[in-house]
Amino acid sequence: MSEHLQEASSNGKLEVGGRQSEVGYKLVATREHDEAVRVRISVMAPRDWLLKQGFRHEGMLVRQSGERLPVTFDGELDVSDNISVTLGASDIICPSIDVAREKFPELGTVAG
Repeated sequence: MSEHLQEASSNGKLEVGGRQSEVGYKLVATREHDEAVRVRISVMAPRDWLLKQGFRHEGMLVRQSGERLPVTFDGELDVSDNISVTLGASDIICPSIDVAREKFPELGTVAG
């Protein structure tokens, strides 16, 4: 069973088809049974902007640090989807809390 550690929000850019848009994203950190820390990142994005850029399934989140993370939509986006959709990055597993803090300074101080 994983233990919820912290949630944080930050701002970055979503890149699709060579164009970028400012977006907010959310990070959720949980501790796994082996003490590893799993970080899940999700982005809320406007469906219509995504479609205008030719988005169907995958884009790129550009974090403030400049790191680029692929984000995907579950399925293929079309006009029948909600006006705001959630895109998710693959979960990132860090071996410890300290490594998670280094990789994701958005989290600040994670409770140990």
